[in-house]
Amino acid sequence: MNFASSVANTLARIRSLFFLVKSTKNWIVALSVRYGSKEKCHIYFRNGHELDLNKKDWQKYILLTHLFSLLPSAKLSNDSIVFNYHDRQLTFKFGKYGFDTVFEVFAFDPYRDFLNIVSPQGKQVIDIGAAFGDTAIYFLLEGAKHVVAIEAFPSYFLLAEQNLKNNGFEDSSEIILSAVGGESGSIVIDPGLEDMFGTNLETPKDGQTVPVITLADIVKRHEVMDGFLKIDTEGFEYEILLKTPRDILRKFSDMLIEYHYGFEKLEEYLRDCGYSMHITRPTHVYMPHLVGVDAKNMYTGHIVAKRID
Repeated sequence: MNFASSVANTLARIRSLFFLVKSTKNWIVALSVRYGSKEKCHIYFRNGHELDLNKKDWQKYILLTHLFSLLPSAKLSNDSIVFNYHDRQLTFKFGKYGFDTVFEVFAFDPYRDFLNIVSPQGKQVIDIGAAFGDTAIYFLLEGAKHVVAIEAFPSYFLLAEQNLKNNGFEDSSEIILSAVGGESGSIVIDPGLEDMFGTNLETPKDGQTVPVITLADIVKRHEVMDGFLKIDTEGFEYEILLKTPRDILRKFSDMLIEYHYGFEKLEEYLRDCGYSMHITRPTHVYMPHLVGVDAKNMYTGHIVAKRID
């Protein structure tokens, strides 16, 4: 481990300890489960939430300490979460898929720095890989005029539809059940899949057929002009972008793209299409449910692109 990695790990441990103390009344007892002789204990969070903790659930507990420290208003139940954000109470149902995505977007707010470069303010947003509506709602709260949210995974789609309605955004958004690819067609998806949908996933024997549309289809159907494009498609971003003609891509003035297998090919094509870019360094993520060594080993980060007019 090099010096920079050592420093980063130390800082992460300090931050985790800070969140643990900040969020938990009996944090010393919690530490005794992690580092001492106790096998389990009952946790009392400062916001009233309670948890039975044992050693194997430590990471879940740490995630909750981060959640309640960064979003102290959060109230968590088995399949939903309520919290205040931008002076507004939001409610999200996340079903059996966990609250990790909602937590990441609204607690850690990874897009905040990117919005200094690109902005959805007053724009039509095309949100490809909308999950359960979290980013669609995030962009609307950041001033988007309208969001077209596109999600391929049927169970996520149903949750997104419900979350947009429950939070009062049905008139300023549209949710579409579809995958996006380089060519139109269809794909079979297991509706009971519990892992994040992605490339090189085994085709299920029985599943739900979902249409595949292209970015050109979306631009034409929704009359996109100077739009804001967000893509988080677990590896399909290469096919989507590299097979989209230059004139279609340039219908978007701003782009926020999560890459999953490196950024070089995307950077080259977007530069040729007339975009300036800010690119974050890749982070290695291992995805055991995908097929093949190359697919399992993701190198993820963000590309923030601004059209040069």
